[in-house]
Amino acid sequence: MASIYEPSAVREAVYGRAAEQEIVGDLLRRARRGTGGVVLVDGGQGSGKSLFLRASVDSAAEQGFSLAAAAADQVGRAIAFFALRAALREPFPEPDDGCAPEREIERSIASIRACLERRAAAAPVLVCLDDLHWASPATLAALRTLPGDLDDRPIAWLLARSSAQPGGAEQLFGLLEKDGAVRVPLGPLGQNAVRAMLADAFGAVPDRALTELARGAAGDPALVAGLIGGLREEEGVRIIGGRAALTSSRLPRRVHDLARRRLGDLGREARHLLVTAAVLGPAFRLADAAELLGRTPAALLPAVEETMDAAITTAAEDAFTFRHELLRRALGELTPRPARTALHLQYGENLLANGRSAEGAADHLLAAARPADRAALAGLDEAAVRVRASAPRVAADLAVRALELTPPGDPDALPRAVAAAESLAAAGRLEQAHRIARDQLARPLPPEAEDRLRCTLSSLLCALGRPEEAAGEARTVLTRPLLAADLRDQALTAHLQALTGLRDERTGTAAEAVPALPGGHDRHTSRPSSLSPGIAASSGIAAPSATAALLARAVVHCDAGRVGEGLEALREAVRHEPGSSCDARQAQPLLVLAAALIDLRRLDEAGKLLCAADVPALRNLPAGAALSLLRGRVHLAAGRLADAAAEAGAARAAAESLGAYGYAATAHCVLSVIELRRGDIAAAARHLSARPAAGPQFADIYARAESLMAEAQLAEALDGADAALGHLRRLRVDLHVRPGLLLGDPTAAAWLARTALAAGDAALAEVTADAARRLADACPDQPALTAAAAHSRGVAHRDAACLAQATAQHAGVWDAASAAEDLGVLHGDQGDQDQAIHRLKEALDGYRQAGAGRDQARVRRRLRELGIRHRHWTAAPGKPISGWNSLTHTEQAIAELVAQGLNNKQVAGRMYISPHTVAHHLRQAFRKLGIASRVELTRIAIERT
Repeated sequence: MASIYEPSAVREAVYGRAAEQEIVGDLLRRARRGTGGVVLVDGGQGSGKSLFLRASVDSAAEQGFSLAAAAADQVGRAIAFFALRAALREPFPEPDDGCAPEREIERSIASIRACLERRAAAAPVLVCLDDLHWASPATLAALRTLPGDLDDRPIAWLLARSSAQPGGAEQLFGLLEKDGAVRVPLGPLGQNAVRAMLADAFGAVPDRALTELARGAAGDPALVAGLIGGLREEEGVRIIGGRAALTSSRLPRRVHDLARRRLGDLGREARHLLVTAAVLGPAFRLADAAELLGRTPAALLPAVEETMDAAITTAAEDAFTFRHELLRRALGELTPRPARTALHLQYGENLLANGRSAEGAADHLLAAARPADRAALAGLDEAAVRVRASAPRVAADLAVRALELTPPGDPDALPRAVAAAESLAAAGRLEQAHRIARDQLARPLPPEAEDRLRCTLSSLLCALGRPEEAAGEARTVLTRPLLAADLRDQALTAHLQALTGLRDERTGTAAEAVPALPGGHDRHTSRPSSLSPGIAASSGIAAPSATAALLARAVVHCDAGRVGEGLEALREAVRHEPGSSCDARQAQPLLVLAAALIDLRRLDEAGKLLCAADVPALRNLPAGAALSLLRGRVHLAAGRLADAAAEAGAARAAAESLGAYGYAATAHCVLSVIELRRGDIAAAARHLSARPAAGPQFADIYARAESLMAEAQLAEALDGADAALGHLRRLRVDLHVRPGLLLGDPTAAAWLARTALAAGDAALAEVTADAARRLADACPDQPALTAAAAHSRGVAHRDAACLAQATAQHAGVWDAASAAEDLGVLHGDQGDQDQAIHRLKEALDGYRQAGAGRDQARVRRRLRELGIRHRHWTAAPGKPISGWNSLTHTEQAIAELVAQGLNNKQVAGRMYISPHTVAHHLRQAFRKLGIASRVELTRIAIERT
């Protein structure tokens, strides 16, 4: 029996249908004015169609309409005019046995017309008929004629059908729409409407987890309502911190019941297809489902069409997808666990066997794995080996899960621990790998297991900023006789990277020895590895160690001043490894070459390499931090300090999140140099003191000058030239044989010469200028080296022509400003005041462009000494007259230095102004802040920072 729509005693809220309700409201208003009209509602299963119609009936009842509301159904389809009879609830004329069927239909339609006319004479009428896809042909015929015949009467027609059911109702709606009816499709609810439903149901704004769970309903009102009802019944939501928080990971039973009901409307094959496909994921290929079901794709076409007609699946470009993730998940959970596990295992193995998505295969294999299930765990082992080279993160997940599910005393526990440590190291999960390796090495181990773990530990220690320990672990492995070829390659790679970081005399020797080492083909010196069944022993030196050797040689060449040979070695390394490696243990030639080009201020070329190296595989590796660091150095070289700080800060954060403390230390050095340029000495000091690892390390290859000079430059800023040289004691000797230590910053040699002269060490200034000259002479095609040599010679020899040359040749705005300042100082010392002022103004302009506040202050002081005053504080429109923000930049800078405990004389030295000027600014700051002591000023400044 069809349900009769009565006005609801308690009205249920309708969400997200304001526009559709306005259309129905307009229909009712027209009827009240005496004009008929038709609204056609299309809605699939779960679209909220029935609730929408019920709300419309309630609204009509409140407005005094006479109601004729009902729904067709599958059984009543055999009864002529069943839906209209149920809606009107009035007796129809008895059938005339002698009347032809066509005539009998006409008599019934005339009776319905008369009934409606009588009702319309007393009050406007709403005829609301639902589920017309089940209506009898006679009902459809009546609806084809009656709305047009009665359009001059106050009768509103609200007709609804399921959009998933083609047939006569679909044809009727098309004809009525041509006659002027308004069609209202009920699509998915928007996310705002879904959030409103959740908030009203639970009395608080939903948290992210609850919102994401409801998003899986894809706006299906029935699914959202079922989810809400089920969560309320099972108390799966609590109010925590003023938000409705999801407290259960299980789907409510009510959602499972909805899934069963939707399955129940389908045939057997369609049900089997959906249950199987639900395990595959949100999207599935028909061929995959067919393989699991033991069918052909062609045989499954009727079933998949049935699921599409039911609006459960839809066709994408190359796969079918579930319309509602919530429904897919419920269908998957309806499958018994043993069957679900078997499907996951079979599909994961199929994906790997067909060379498909490693990540997708891993998800299914992990879902299938169970403790002590030797076959499933062996599958995880095999999958981890197969995908390690292409997808280290996936391999790490597989290897770690296999280890977790292996009992401690199991014979496979040690091989799985080794595999987990190696996979984690390759995936850049350094701390987890380090913990496993250390735990295993704390006990006696078979030689091969120990060697593999020591190789892994060596690469980890290199990234952690402990190159000496890294080199020691690798050397231990390399002294082993009968070392497996792949192990020798790993040990050589780790050893060379550690020595490259140390940059001592061992580096070149080790790098040059690599080609002479015996290869894996010699049965007396090499054997296959038993712990890594998926990795074959190679003949000769494998690519990773060959690449590491080329990088080591490049560093040695560049340090020795043979920059051209260094660049050629790097380019050869790039030919060996033309892309970015997704293995964190391997070197990244593209990035190292980019670093060398930044050192030479070939920024455009470096930028192209960085773009080529920027692939998703790097994003969770230490190399990803190196990429950001190099971008920061490009910005620094171009004088864009804010951008440089942002990129270097991102590099530091990424490195620290990975536990790659060596990379974090290098990033801190670059950030320190940036802050010195900005003039924030305190921030520069904080960066150097925050370094988690100090001393030379492999990551310094990405920022040679900053790593070498940062401490000395900070010491010079804090305590003067003598303190700076205390950090560079070995440089006097090293520069004779390693002039390339000056690479990386075209002003480094000039700064060192200037600092040496200020400390009374003219010999070091001469050594520095000579080293810069030798670098430039060896590479006459590198303008940055030519400018650096001219700049340092100009400083060391007080040569105005060289300084003018450097000012013209420096490519960077800050570099040119530095040379112009040196030239201005020299002109001033020589009594040429006009030229001194000209060059100092040029320097001031360059520093201003670069945002170098400390350098600007120093040049302003020099100009004041020459009688030129530049007011550099300005009151911004609307600036407060009291409080911290009322202070000028100079007053704020002085306040921050006072907060560090500096007296007026020390502040004056830092700011390049007189102590009298410092006292003046302090008085202004006290007045604006309403305080009277340095203690109060310190408190305010600390609170601000």
